[in-house]
Order: sequence, then C-alpha cells, then structure tokens
Amino acid sequence: MEIVYDLLVVTHLLGMAGIISGVVARATTTAGPAGAITLYSAGAQVITGLALVGIASAGLVAADVNNTKVAVKLGVAVLVLVLAHVLWRRPQTSGKGLFATLAGLTVANVVIAVFW
Repeated sequence: MEIVYDLLVVTHLLGMAGIISGVVARATTTAGPAGAITLYSAGAQVITGLALVGIASAGLVAADVNNTKVAVKLGVAVLVLVLAHVLWRRPQTSGKGLFATLAGLTVANVVIAVFW
C-alpha cells in the first residue's frame, strides 16, 4: 500500500504543478487550454488529497492525520476548484485577478502542507 500512497503523493504534486502551469499559461496568452489545465489539475488535487487522507486514516500507511489541517486544506482546495471552474466556463469575463487569487490559494495550500 506504500507504493499506492507514494503514487498518489506524486499525482497530488503534479496536480499542484498543473494549476501553477495553467496560471502561467493564462498569464502569457488569453487563448488556449489554460482554463482546462487548471480545472483538471484542481480536480486531481482534490481527488488525490481525499484518497491520501482516506488511506492514512484507515491505518494502511505509517502516516498520522491532522484532521484540522486536512479540513483547512480541503476548504482551500475546494475554493481553488470552484475558481478554476468559473474561469473555465467564462474565460472572457475573467481578469488576471482571479488567476492571481487561484495561484495564491494554491501556494497557500502548499505553505499549509509544509509548515503546519
């Protein structure tokens, strides 16, 4: 089960990288698949995060679960997912402020993961 857990961690980190790459792609050009990249990456983050917490909570790996931290990170991740969905559905009305907020929340989630 450790291998599955480690693969989920890698996928979770790739999802974060995908969100940031979608933000960078949108900052450089308004056309293209930046909204879809961000949306799918945010979805991957939420799904893999839930799977990681489920595996750790079940005691299948040697990882402790801080439920308060998980709740805060899930809240931020859902906000990122909602913003990514809004930006995907209405790319013409979205300004750079929404993408900057999305990137900031993603970085905040990383900071919470590392320093909490």
